[in-house]
Amino acid sequence: MTTIDKLEDVQGIVFSGYNKYMANCSYYLLQIDDAGKTKPWLKNLVEQNQISHGADKPTDETENRINLALSYSGFEKLQLDKDSLYSFELSFQEGMDSEHRSALLGDRGINDPSAWDWGSGAKRVDLLFILFSKNDAIHNASQKYHEKAFKGAGLSVVQRLDAGEKKQDANGFTLEHFGFADGISDPQVDGFPSTSGAGEIATGEFLLGYPNQYDGKLTKMPQLGAVGEAFGKNGTYLVLRQLKQDVGAFWQFMEEEAARQGITTDYLASKFVGRWKSGAVVEPNQDTDPGKVDNSFNFTKDPHGTGCPLGSHIRRANPRAVGLGATAEEALKVANRHRILRRGRSYGNFLENPVKDDGKERGLLFICLNANIERQFEFVQHTWINSVKFAGLYDEDDPLIGSGVAENRNFTIQDEPLRRRVCGFQQFVTTRGGSYFFLPSLSALGLLGNS
Repeated sequence: MTTIDKLEDVQGIVFSGYNKYMANCSYYLLQIDDAGKTKPWLKNLVEQNQISHGADKPTDETENRINLALSYSGFEKLQLDKDSLYSFELSFQEGMDSEHRSALLGDRGINDPSAWDWGSGAKRVDLLFILFSKNDAIHNASQKYHEKAFKGAGLSVVQRLDAGEKKQDANGFTLEHFGFADGISDPQVDGFPSTSGAGEIATGEFLLGYPNQYDGKLTKMPQLGAVGEAFGKNGTYLVLRQLKQDVGAFWQFMEEEAARQGITTDYLASKFVGRWKSGAVVEPNQDTDPGKVDNSFNFTKDPHGTGCPLGSHIRRANPRAVGLGATAEEALKVANRHRILRRGRSYGNFLENPVKDDGKERGLLFICLNANIERQFEFVQHTWINSVKFAGLYDEDDPLIGSGVAENRNFTIQDEPLRRRVCGFQQFVTTRGGSYFFLPSLSALGLLGNS
């Protein structure tokens, strides 16, 4: 079992998304206009203990939590030397909106960075400031305080993204806008405070400076001058994407297609997702939601996808123990080298009538943490989510969030004696903005503030 050096040096969002105690959340997307003012502001945030950390456990009395990350352009504006800048991984240096990365992620057509609300061109982001609060009154007061502080710190607001209405199901799981339980399958990470015993995933997959899934090796860390790799230790990379969900179109299509095929709407939608609304995985010979959630499955009891389809969302996001190796053990070993740790929230209010769009925007503020963007987030997105030949399939991508097929999207539901085919549906999720960030340790933030 790995022991993390100095939990108080690791930003708190690594260990928790604060969903239990912090009802409100705002993501400030900032540009650095005057680094000479930004550095003292960073220094004060650290010295005044305003940045939450891993040893600081929230309670019902906790009012706020703050976390902070910087993009490559942010580090450039803070005047890191070239050697330090080039020590960051290449995907981070290039940026999510670059030609190479956007092609890799499937950000083309309606997802193209040129159409984003933020994260590209003049609206590129240097710094991400995340504010969590206990309730509306505290959050409103905190917003006013920090927005005033930004001006004095040489920062301008590109966009403020506010987390929206929060809903939970009978089992206590948070619901996303399509109506499915979310946040069920985050990995148990070795050495994390919430993990009892040895976790399934090595610490170094999500936190730099610790053994990773590749036989205990250390993932390459960014460096800074004389302190070297100590600058990168206890930090990690953070991916942020604003994903607009077309809830009305999704459920309208589900109703129409289910009626055409003579099946229930929930059955069809659950096949797309791979889970029932409760979060229970769809199993073979199952027509209704069992309501009981067990996340210990590995697909070995459903190798051909007659329960959870081979191309369904959850199967693409994490294939588990099937399809990646000669044995279940080998397949799981491969899958666990490409895991991500999610920390996002939904935005916008829930649609009252799921099949009738109200013209208001809603979606997911997707955040994931990973020690290597290319090997983890980008690999999942490119090789599994958007692959049109995943698991031996042909000309179909992730039916829920995929963008690998521009038009005439298809989805196969494996069944006996004959499979079902769903054809010609639209893209239900659109990228509205995104950026890659590095989430430094508190000691690294202190170094930046004093540089």
